[in-house]
Amino acid sequence: MEARLKEDILREAERYDGAIMVIHETDDGQIFDAWEHVNSDSLQTPLEVFKCLEDDGFPIKYARVPITDGKAPKSSDFDTLAANIASASKDTAFIFNCQMGRGRTTTGAVIACLVKLRISYGRPIKVLLDEVKHEQPDGSSSSGEESESNATRLTSSTVEVRTRNEQGYAFGIDDILLLWKITRLFDNGVECREALDAIIDRCSALQNIRQAVLQYRKVFNQQHVEPRVRRVALNRGAEYLERYFRLIAFSAYLGSEAFDGFCGQGECMMTFKSWLHQRPEVQAMKWSIRLRPGRFFNVPEELRAPHESQHGDAVMEAIVKARNGSVLGKGSILKMYFFPGQITSSRIQIHGAPHVFKVNGYPVYSMATPTIIGAKEMLAYLGAKSNARVAGQKVVITDLREEAVVYIHGTPFVLRELNKPVDTLKHVGITGPVVENMEARLKEDILSEVRQSGGRMLLHREEYCPSSNQSSVVGYWENIFPDDVKTPAEVYAALKDEGYNIAYRRIPLTREREALASDVDEIQNCRDESSACYLYVSHTGFGGVAYTMAIICCRLDAEVNFGTSSVTQTMVNGDPYSTPEESLPSWTSEEEARRMGDYRDILSLTRVLMHGPKSKADVDIIIERCAGAGHIRDDILHYSKEVEEVPDDDDEHRAYLMDMGIKALRLVF
Repeated sequence: MEARLKEDILREAERYDGAIMVIHETDDGQIFDAWEHVNSDSLQTPLEVFKCLEDDGFPIKYARVPITDGKAPKSSDFDTLAANIASASKDTAFIFNCQMGRGRTTTGAVIACLVKLRISYGRPIKVLLDEVKHEQPDGSSSSGEESESNATRLTSSTVEVRTRNEQGYAFGIDDILLLWKITRLFDNGVECREALDAIIDRCSALQNIRQAVLQYRKVFNQQHVEPRVRRVALNRGAEYLERYFRLIAFSAYLGSEAFDGFCGQGECMMTFKSWLHQRPEVQAMKWSIRLRPGRFFNVPEELRAPHESQHGDAVMEAIVKARNGSVLGKGSILKMYFFPGQITSSRIQIHGAPHVFKVNGYPVYSMATPTIIGAKEMLAYLGAKSNARVAGQKVVITDLREEAVVYIHGTPFVLRELNKPVDTLKHVGITGPVVENMEARLKEDILSEVRQSGGRMLLHREEYCPSSNQSSVVGYWENIFPDDVKTPAEVYAALKDEGYNIAYRRIPLTREREALASDVDEIQNCRDESSACYLYVSHTGFGGVAYTMAIICCRLDAEVNFGTSSVTQTMVNGDPYSTPEESLPSWTSEEEARRMGDYRDILSLTRVLMHGPKSKADVDIIIERCAGAGHIRDDILHYSKEVEEVPDDDDEHRAYLMDMGIKALRLVF
């Protein structure tokens, strides 16, 4: 483009006696035009400028890596920059520039420092010097001057800029839950982020990437600012949040063996782009920034109240804030999975399993997260226990939880944040092996803390107060031995060793996740001809689990009678969850049509498929049968009604409801 632009200029100059009209700007912002005489020698593209310097003997290499202004670099941009840096000699200097030499230039400098740190010192990448560089509340930075002997070393920032709201709460970068999640997602996440933050501070002469996120967030939350300015601040803040997010992921990539081959420290050579493609949970987190950026910049009400009033003992709070594990990090707690008001079974009563449900007519069950005793009782109920004479019936157990879970003294505990103890830490898009790896590291963190504290640990549980009619999360101490701590994979492996005939799989799914064809394949591939029944485990045993149960029911039904639908025939004989009249489409009202799932896109799909109307009727019957674990069509109807009630000025809530409603619709689709 620049070469063609040069040709355009020279052609135009020929028409105006060798001159071209250019625009100048004065120091006070005034614009004026002027004629500039040009010829082929005085007009150069950037590439030609640096080629001339190279011809003059300067040892330079010019590379053009275009990045859109205000945007985060693409994964391929990271790869291009990293390859250029890794292939250069040790004493090479790197110069970055963009339009203003500020945003994109700073990002390039941070990337270069990360790569140089990895090449020079190997992995894991970590901070080399514990100097402290304070960030000032007004957004400026201290100079952070270095001694000559440590000129190439990095400093670590321990003081984040925190913007205070009118009630005194200081909102910091770690209050953005997304960053907390991705840091603990990787084995080396904490160390790599510490190194990244130190580098960001060293490269903050013109801009601090973390501060930029907080500054734009501050503008967005100022209600007196006009809406247009707040909207711009939200969009820019989201872009900088994504930039910081990608840098955290890139740091973890550099800290893994995937980069070994690029710097002569091993054989593995995987690009950052390929590495990300193998981690759909990271991609899902990135897209969540683009879809609903406002939720990351608001201060929840529970954060505004003093922590002591919520959690009691200040000593306990200090212990939580001092945690530094790779998963059980600063501000994180282990909360007992059970909570007041949890849904319990009305038919199948299993001690230690709060909610058990069976799909009528199918060997398909759902169960809330059980205790180890509850899991044993459930498996005994299903006949999975073997003895000396008879083998137990095989049970295929599919664990759908995205949260990191660990068992202590046979009771399940889940990773949460101290400031948001009842909010689930879902890693949308995470794979089974990754979440199991997190749980193994969580167990290591627990055992490490137990050793340091003399055999006990601070845990949390949710309690209900009748006088206030509210629940609260309280901390308590528990004596723990190493054998008392188990991951879910270890629990079910031990049950198998005890003689329970089971096959255990981890397939993390939630309602927040986009419905994918690969999810359907993975769930139906759990079909085992030797198994007697299928058991699905989720947080509450209610909600998204109904989707997976419906899939396996469809698969089982197709195998029983491929030509005709067995469920339709069964329905004639009656069913506790649906009646023949309910299974037939009704056109009496729009409300009834929506209740039956007769949305335009669904009806279009039924017309495209060869047996579309019949397939929909069969699926609708199965959905009704699975309603005890969650009703998929009712979810769609709920979100569609909620959208209609949202005030016109609440774009954020409307976007959330639309997103969840569309995802629910795609489950049926």
